[in-house]
Amino acid sequence: MNLKAIAILLSIFFGGSCVALHGADQKLIDLLVEKGLLTQAEADTISQQVPAADKSLVDLLVNKGHLTQVEADTLDEPNARQVDATSGQAPKIFVSPKSKMVTSLKFSGRIQAQYDNYDGVGSGESDREHFYFRRIFLGAHASLGDHWGGDVVMDFADGNAFLDGASAWYQVSDALRIDAGQLKVPFGLEETTSSSKIKAIERSAMNRQFAETIKFNARHTGIFAKGKLENGLSYGLAYANAGQNNNSKASSLKSGTYGYEQEAQGWWGRLRYDGSKDSLGYFGGIEYGSMPMGGIYEGGDFSAYNLFGNLSFGKLNLGGEYMYGEAEISGSANQEHAGYMIQTSYDLDGSWELVYRFSNVNGADDTVNAKEIIRRANVGDDTFDEMDQHYIGVNYLFQGHDTKLMLGYEINDLEDTSGDGGTDVDANGMRARLQILF
Repeated sequence: MNLKAIAILLSIFFGGSCVALHGADQKLIDLLVEKGLLTQAEADTISQQVPAADKSLVDLLVNKGHLTQVEADTLDEPNARQVDATSGQAPKIFVSPKSKMVTSLKFSGRIQAQYDNYDGVGSGESDREHFYFRRIFLGAHASLGDHWGGDVVMDFADGNAFLDGASAWYQVSDALRIDAGQLKVPFGLEETTSSSKIKAIERSAMNRQFAETIKFNARHTGIFAKGKLENGLSYGLAYANAGQNNNSKASSLKSGTYGYEQEAQGWWGRLRYDGSKDSLGYFGGIEYGSMPMGGIYEGGDFSAYNLFGNLSFGKLNLGGEYMYGEAEISGSANQEHAGYMIQTSYDLDGSWELVYRFSNVNGADDTVNAKEIIRRANVGDDTFDEMDQHYIGVNYLFQGHDTKLMLGYEINDLEDTSGDGGTDVDANGMRARLQILF
């Protein structure tokens, strides 16, 4: 054997700082042991440090006559590795990304199987009893060094692929991260809390009025910034397209109560403070945003602010938020929308959790949309002036949020007090959800 070749080989394996090599495949290591080029002890050390074969090293060994081309070709085949499930150690799965600059690559998933049993809303409407998938998320999250990265999360629950979120980002420091893509704008405590961690099965009436009926907050495409400052302060900013989910095919999007101007942007901002003292934890903040309206409302803006807060003391948690928004109507009186949510939960023993939430939302005549707020119910006349919603639920956390069963009952009182002959309606229903995260 050429001593110079051996020296080069060993320097590659044990002196990785001198050569930009991304690793050796386990098959290659085993083959080198078989040929006597490495000892088993050296191979064990290498296999713990490096996960993937480097083509330049393989080509060098073929050229030197230490490997045949057939042996080199077999190194590209997947190598299944068995893991002892009883060992208590999580299996390590090695993935070779296309970019050699990737330093971290993670995959994520969320499955929410749901059952709804809901009264029909309005005279003559049938009840609804249905099993379905509320969410099926698959995501990929990459880091390229200490500063650059990207995330993509898709939802396949309704039979079509929906872009839940995607962005390319640059992390300057803990005080500043910049994202370009489609994300949720910083508005709404419930809305910006992950659906995997909310305590009620569906978000509140107030939240859904602003996010689903008016389509003011939730997902927008643009530039985002966020960071943690000193003394418990944090912030979030967004400058993004006015239309919800407006990332390419704007003409096919649902426009909400006041539409949106396709070639215009809105902005949203949040300032938050987190603190604790002894066994008391708390946070609170304020959010504000403004978005250009479209269609017959073009030329005006919809602007809103949100106050939110939360207290946790031992096993007891209390949270709430208040939203107020106003639409500028040219040649007519502005239209106002307001609502609030109060939620309390109690952890019984680390697994069982009791939840109660009350929410109220009111708006201009016939602008509270029951069909958007009461998800999946059969709704007749969907326009009301005010709505009260009670939610009573119990959650069982088998493995924290990773494996969770939720059961809840909703009571909705819808009031139509305008002079259009509308009547008040009650709509109640039960929901159940099983969640798996991975």
